[in-house]
Amino acid sequence: MTSYSDLVDVRDGIWEVPEGWRQGRGAWGGLVVAAAVRAARAAGGDVHPLREISVHMVGPVLAGPARVTCTLVRRGSATAVWHVAIGLADGQTWAVATVVLGADRALDVEGVPVARRPDAPDWADTAPLTLEPPLAPEFLQHLAVRPVSGYPYSGTSDEVLGWVAPAVPLTSYDDATLVGLVDALWPAALVQVSTARPMATLSFSATLLVDPASVDPSAPLLHRGRMLGLAEGYSTESRELWTPDGRLAVHNSQVIAIIR
Repeated sequence: MTSYSDLVDVRDGIWEVPEGWRQGRGAWGGLVVAAAVRAARAAGGDVHPLREISVHMVGPVLAGPARVTCTLVRRGSATAVWHVAIGLADGQTWAVATVVLGADRALDVEGVPVARRPDAPDWADTAPLTLEPPLAPEFLQHLAVRPVSGYPYSGTSDEVLGWVAPAVPLTSYDDATLVGLVDALWPAALVQVSTARPMATLSFSATLLVDPASVDPSAPLLHRGRMLGLAEGYSTESRELWTPDGRLAVHNSQVIAIIR
């Protein structure tokens, strides 16, 4: 089985969007995010770490070859900003991203993080759950998921909490695969309803807060998703990925459309 990491490579401006990783009609958002990061890094050869990525998912990214174009917005002495568009050669666009790469700064202000890892059972004591069609989007069969709370269609206000990892273990994380994994679990809005409802991410913004090479790929990461607000069919959600040793690895905000 081809690994999650191999599936997000962009070569010569083409991303081969895989079959079997759909979330609805289009590719799982985590793949789209990871491919945008890989594309930006390859375009400029920038060595600075990923600091932030913002993606607007304006249409389903369909399986097959996708055209990926990268435009340098600005390169300063310590920061490079790239615009990435994913779509078809005829000009149809499915997703647009802004990728910010930046050098280390102000290391003298490092301190204890304000946020604290949510309480959760150890991942080794949490049973894995098989998630596959028709009960779940097909991409979830490629992830190892150990849910703790916040099950879809339960009609509650519980947070989404669970341990996640690629089903095919990676030898190491890079910035693309780590940031993409924050999109692993279902929207918190899906917990609050009691029947199946189609939903789609419109905007995705994530900040990378650890060196990916410092994250142990043999252990899952703790995912937490919370709905912060809901108005006129649009949900604002906050998501986090935590390492087992208590470090906040990725923080993510999303706007999700509840379609009907």
